[in-house]
Order: sequence, then structure tokens, then C-alpha cells
Amino acid sequence: MIVAGLAALVAGGVLALTADGSLGGVDLTAAGAAVMVAGAVLLVAGLLRLRRASRRAVARGPGAAPAPYRTGKGKIFAMIAVVVYIVSPIDLVPDVFLPVGVVDDAGALLWLVLAAGQEMARRRARPLEDG
Repeated sequence: MIVAGLAALVAGGVLALTADGSLGGVDLTAAGAAVMVAGAVLLVAGLLRLRRASRRAVARGPGAAPAPYRTGKGKIFAMIAVVVYIVSPIDLVPDVFLPVGVVDDAGALLWLVLAAGQEMARRRARPLEDG
């Protein structure tokens, strides 16, 4: 869900920022913005799933497997804040100041991709137990 959300967010952003005109009666800028928002929703839903623990808790004994990895609330909040920052038209550095205005969004997106990849790798290293 996270990968699909990131892909839709990037594809929608590229379409919204670079396409001009319409295709089959559909405004490409509006379509790009809609795809970007849908990607953001998918991404936020995927990030919130990182916090979930196993529904079937296993009794932990002396030789039991380690507890499943759960992403911290602060990191999830930071990742969601970055998604909102990327989608929001309000920026720290406005996009009209090229290239710096675009670089701040790209930097935020790069951090988000790296942080999400790191968290997904950590979860794969310590999978949730099924009981």
C-alpha cells in the first residue's frame, strides 16, 4: 500500500506540474491533482498500518521470539506531515523560486521514500507472529 501510494503521489505530481491542456475532455492538471491526493490517502493508510501489532499475541517465554517491530508514533506522524506538506499548495519555499522551490518538495519526498523503505525493511526483518 505504501509503494502504490508513493507511486501515485509522484505520478500525480508530475502530471499536475508538467501537463497542460486536456485529454478526452479531462483537464490533465486536475487529473494529476486527483491522482496525487489519492496517492496521499493510500500512503497515509499504509503508514498507519505500520503501527499495528499482531492481533494474535503469543505468550512470551524464556525462549520466545522477539517482539514484532512496530514503527514509533513520532516517525509515523513525521511521515504523514511530510505527505501533507508535499500535497499542500503552501510551501516553505514557493515553487515560483525555481529550482529551490521544487528542491524542498523533492527533498521531503526523498526523505519520505527513504524512511518508508527503512521501516518496511525493519518489519520484514522481524515479522509479525501469527500464533
